[in-house]
Amino acid sequence: IYFEKLSIYCNHYASLIPMSFVLVFTVLYTSIPLPDRIMCTLSGGVQGGDEHGRLLRRTLMRYASLSALLILRSVSTAVFRRFPTMDHVVEAGTVSLQHTSNCNSLATT
Repeated sequence: IYFEKLSIYCNHYASLIPMSFVLVFTVLYTSIPLPDRIMCTLSGGVQGGDEHGRLLRRTLMRYASLSALLILRSVSTAVFRRFPTMDHVVEAGTVSLQHTSNCNSLATT
């Protein structure tokens, strides 16, 4: 009964917001890898209280943050204005100059 009432309520306002916009926004939001979720998974999954475990978690989080930045850069104009090129990402300290060659060699579609 609750789902039916919710469906009727949503149908009433469906003409105000296009359904395609809602679906695209939902898919984008759920498919972007958020560093917070990844951090919680890594902290529980990657074992080791020693230096090796700490460096491994740190490196994995650095790559997760970089991937989130690259994805958000392609979706958000504000992020793209802040980081228009990989040189700006290097200047911010998110990635080293050594790793930019790996990013530049990736095929983009």
